[in-house]
Amino acid sequence: MDFSVFDNSFDVIVVYDSNGIIRYGNSAFYLFTELSPARAINKLDIAKVFSSIEGEPLKIADFVNVKEVTPIKHVRFTTKNIENGLAQYTLSPAPGNEELQILFLKDLTIEEDLHRKYRREMVLKDKKIEEMDSLIELLQNTRLVKEPVKIVEEFTRHLLKYFSIGIGFIKDSSGVVSTVINSKQLYSDENIQNAFQEIKGFKKTENYLFLKGQDLHDFVNNCPSYLHGLVIIPINSQGKEFFEVYLPFSSLELLDTFDHEKVTTLAEQMKLLLQNMALEKLSIFDDLTKLYNSRFFREKLNEYTSKYEILNLVLLDIDFFKKINDNYGHLGGDAVLIQVGQILKSYQEKEVLISRVGGEEFAILAPNQSLEETLSLASKISEQVKQAQIPFDSKTIKLTMSFGISNWNPEKYSVRDFYKKADEALYTSKTNGRDRITILNCA
Repeated sequence: MDFSVFDNSFDVIVVYDSNGIIRYGNSAFYLFTELSPARAINKLDIAKVFSSIEGEPLKIADFVNVKEVTPIKHVRFTTKNIENGLAQYTLSPAPGNEELQILFLKDLTIEEDLHRKYRREMVLKDKKIEEMDSLIELLQNTRLVKEPVKIVEEFTRHLLKYFSIGIGFIKDSSGVVSTVINSKQLYSDENIQNAFQEIKGFKKTENYLFLKGQDLHDFVNNCPSYLHGLVIIPINSQGKEFFEVYLPFSSLELLDTFDHEKVTTLAEQMKLLLQNMALEKLSIFDDLTKLYNSRFFREKLNEYTSKYEILNLVLLDIDFFKKINDNYGHLGGDAVLIQVGQILKSYQEKEVLISRVGGEEFAILAPNQSLEETLSLASKISEQVKQAQIPFDSKTIKLTMSFGISNWNPEKYSVRDFYKKADEALYTSKTNGRDRITILNCA
């Protein structure tokens, strides 16, 4: 038989005699063994090619005297170059020469490695998808939440639900501890709730901590026997807000399956969320009065004049504010601004927008109100300001405010004119003796 017909086959094909001596190998065989024809043909024993088959040395007796084609077998093998190979093979007598055997071998090692790599990547991919789903769920639950502590509560609640933990604790930057409960699992953690009454005394940590064994006993004084582990997750927004989430474990099984990588990923997202919230707060709020700032007011003025057909603008100003600063100093002036900010904030509703637009000047955008309703709003604010007694440096500061109101009429005036009319009305209140309200009807 002319064995050259096998030369270009991708499978390994080797012909050997009854003693195992190789008589022919195709190009795939030489790639597989990294041998040259000169070293193999008529010299090398087939048993020398394979260090082992299924963990045992190759037995020549099993590979010779084959009378008919054998069924395909899958085997693990070792060669000089392949440590843990996988192959399928069959044996056949050579046509016209029963003294020669043909080994047809398909090396599946690379294919198996690819499958293994694929399976590993799929597991990692599934884990990433699971993490993304978890993150999306968490972000959806916190999307409309504007208070940092509420966001951290939602984060803790999410972890309790996801990892079947019964209870978690949150400590804020002032040391106040709150409890978050997963009612479905609380039965297993009731004792832990009692054990963590002293959580306020725990030292603040900047780093993620996973405590068990002796580390846990060193951290928790008189650590109860049913407490097997503790995870502490710091969430720092790099602002004034700082939180620590405590997750106690009363079950070794839960402790072993807890995914620390997933939790740190979610914690980083919560940290970014709080940082963005802090930045947003800085960008739209006045730090002293906690009202919206001038820049945000200007944006909303343009938005409201496009959005609402009925819209009133109130400009209000603290009377004799310079005299207050002269008599009580800037700290006294700040105390007055803070008090006015608190009064005005109590009148802020879903649509009504109140801002500090200057040193002692404030603005109110009141959509969908008649002039009478806005006048009533201004009158209530004026009375409350007059009744306020602001304690400062063993003295009491009293004050009044002047108001100017204009209404939006896009057919006659621009946005600039709208603001200018309210400013003119405020100026009229000032020149007519202060502590009064003036309306400039732009209809």
